Amino acid sequence: MNFRFLILLITITFAYDKVKAESQTEKSITLEDETLIQDIKFSEAFLEAPVIYITLTKLSMAGQKYGFEIDITDVNTKGFKLIYRKYINDPITLQVQWLAIFDPRVEVAYYTSFKQQLIVPVYEDNFAYSIIGLQGSSSQVGIQVEKIDNGNAYLQVTNSVKMIKLCIISGSKHALYPKFIPFSVSNNHPWLKEQKGKAFINFSYDLNVNQPILIGGITEFLFKSQSIKIQLQNLKYDDKVLAEIGTWNDAQLVQAQVSILAYIIDEDLIISDKNCVELFEQCYFQGKSTKICKEGDAQSLEKEFKFRSFIVPRYKQFELANNKDVQQLMGIESCVDEIILK
Repeated sequence: MNFRFLILLITITFAYDKVKAESQTEKSITLEDETLIQDIKFSEAFLEAPVIYITLTKLSMAGQKYGFEIDITDVNTKGFKLIYRKYINDPITLQVQWLAIFDPRVEVAYYTSFKQQLIVPVYEDNFAYSIIGLQGSSSQVGIQVEKIDNGNAYLQVTNSVKMIKLCIISGSKHALYPKFIPFSVSNNHPWLKEQKGKAFINFSYDLNVNQPILIGGITEFLFKSQSIKIQLQNLKYDDKVLAEIGTWNDAQLVQAQVSILAYIIDEDLIISDKNCVELFEQCYFQGKSTKICKEGDAQSLEKEFKFRSFIVPRYKQFELANNKDVQQLMGIESCVDEIILK
């Protein structure tokens, strides 16, 4: 669809916030009642409400029957609410880590499925996920990515799982560096012989970036015992990503997978010039770009400009007209159908 620039309506003259992020690991909580609500406050307020990526880093239950769910509500510039729910009689111990991001290169979504196959949209095939809700009864829980096709990831869930809830983050390869770490323990590994004490395995991998914000989550586990206990801890970056995953007491973990996400904050990326619309050739604000600051700027382009993402300053509106058809662009859009400006 071809459009020409018509008019930019200006109602106020200040810009979006710079890219901003904050991460924290919450203390372990044990659910005795059906519902527990936590109020989370950011250390500094965001100018715009961020998206929240949440991961499960600890799960402890007395048996193989599980039923829990973690939810996020009331997200605003100052914080949000964490809601824990359990659907079984026995207590459940959970620990979560969260990452709050104001960055148009990143999307976060929550999916609940009662089927064995889950189809979710992902951007740039660049994503990570964590289990934040389960119902079922088995010593094995797992998710496999079968394929990625036309912007959708096809995930296969273990047959014994009756309900699964995932938090999925996806975005630009310039912002997110996800990695899934699967491993197994042989029968003669000292870990399997460990009883009544902590047993953790250390692992590491190289990540060639500068000072990332790290967040990890549990995506798969297999136990030999009747109790389910798994924890991802001591996640840090020092030339390499370092982490520990394991169990304690008499729970014998023999197979697991975790997702580790490195988020790179671009402190130089200012979300929009205060008076100009910014148009980008590619999704997630990549590729060549052009600015439209006043009526007539579009007509001065040497040739047509195709764009897939855009940033319109706060409280402003960008109108594109083609004959009698008018399309209004507002806010931030990280990936849209191609629009041609000429």
